[in-house]
Amino acid sequence: MTMELLALLAAPLVTGVICRLAPRRSWVEALNAIGATLTLGAGLALALRVFRSGPVTALGDLLYVDALGALITLVIVVVGFLAALYSTGYIKRDVEHGKVPDGHVGWYYLGYHAFIWTMLVTGTVNNLGLLWVAIEATTIVSALLVGFYRTKAALEAAWKYLVLCTVGITFALFGVLLTYYASLHALGEEAGLNWTALVAHANQLDPGLIKLAFVFVLIGFGTKAGFAPLHNWLPDAHSQAPSPVSAVLSGVLLKCGLYGVLRFHMIAAGTLGPEFSSRLLLGFGLLSVVVAVPFILVQRDLKRLLAYSSVEHLGLIAVAIGLGGPLGLYAGLLHLLNHAITKPLLFFVAGNLSHRYGTTRMARIRSAVQTMPLTGTMLLLGIFAITGVPPFGIFVTEFGVIGAGFALGNTPVALVVIAAVVIVFAGAFGHALDMAFGRPRVRLSPVLIGPLGTVALVVPMALMVLFGLYVPPPISQVVRQVAQILGGGGL
Repeated sequence: MTMELLALLAAPLVTGVICRLAPRRSWVEALNAIGATLTLGAGLALALRVFRSGPVTALGDLLYVDALGALITLVIVVVGFLAALYSTGYIKRDVEHGKVPDGHVGWYYLGYHAFIWTMLVTGTVNNLGLLWVAIEATTIVSALLVGFYRTKAALEAAWKYLVLCTVGITFALFGVLLTYYASLHALGEEAGLNWTALVAHANQLDPGLIKLAFVFVLIGFGTKAGFAPLHNWLPDAHSQAPSPVSAVLSGVLLKCGLYGVLRFHMIAAGTLGPEFSSRLLLGFGLLSVVVAVPFILVQRDLKRLLAYSSVEHLGLIAVAIGLGGPLGLYAGLLHLLNHAITKPLLFFVAGNLSHRYGTTRMARIRSAVQTMPLTGTMLLLGIFAITGVPPFGIFVTEFGVIGAGFALGNTPVALVVIAAVVIVFAGAFGHALDMAFGRPRVRLSPVLIGPLGTVALVVPMALMVLFGLYVPPPISQVVRQVAQILGGGGL
């Protein structure tokens, strides 16, 4: 096992356990920051090695990280690091306001880092059965975090999330089993769930079983990705979880569900050709975009609005990958990165606003720019960014998705995306202005964000602007490597 991979899988587990055992909250906060930094460093080192030298394997072929796995790992460790830093001040304020008992802080960080670990396992296993187990583990651990506040609404959201995603994941299990049976003739029993072997021998698999398997997997892992109409768990879970957890759910967890779909998409494309699975991805993606729009327009709660926005953006990523071609794949993968850094920022902002105003209901959040200058400014800019306003990165990638639609002869798809983007911007623009500049309607409580909370706001904003004005060549090369893999350019 490489040192990078060993450190990556060990750091969050060790951090979570030590945080739970630490006797003082100040120690817990310091250990959380140190552990998150170590996880970030190990993830960056592993991703850099993969992008420079090719796939990394360990424990025989049980663990396997290619460019796609490295990209997901990169998203997990970066967003996980920022959310861990933000958690320090956020949970401290919850304790001070009496929302969380001091004795529960260690449990929060244990759950948080265990959540990060399950997602890292998702991105590093080579066995499709273990991939299924890892994605199911993300559900179990994150459901505990969704219900962390133990209010009636939080517990209902956690149970709804657990039940719906478990039902969905059961469909994915059928898909995994069908894939295994489709491979028995070509690979035998021992390698039947080995992803690298399945992709290498995809043209020898049973096409009828693979077709059915992909449908089950798309429904199952698509539930975890938040695709409509399988998204019902998402608004409740995002709105009731602590804001750092909401940031990770939206910024990372949904991509882990999509990652599972893409692994099977590559197998299906090798067996059936790209048309079948690409059309299904395009269909689910387009449905997600269309379904999300009216829900975004009628929302009254900021975190629920952000949750439905995630349904829209995961739909856009699926549309781009379904369109295919170099432009579609590049735009979709870069959009994945842009959404992964933009949405956590907005959930951090929502957390600050909830502590300041005592609510996330948009009608009661007013004059944020005046009362919380940094948070209010980030709120306004973040809403502009997530709705595709230049010069932010999402504008570039949405333009790329639309351009891919026109270039590949899918004009109706491009027109639907244009209409959705324009309508969402028009609806969110008014909310953003009212929250940023309107007259306050509630008594305000003083809130100190702190230096770590400030870092968690400033770093994503800087990346959002950077990716909008100029995609650094290393990032562009990484995205092209992953696009080549998804396009059938090899393992």
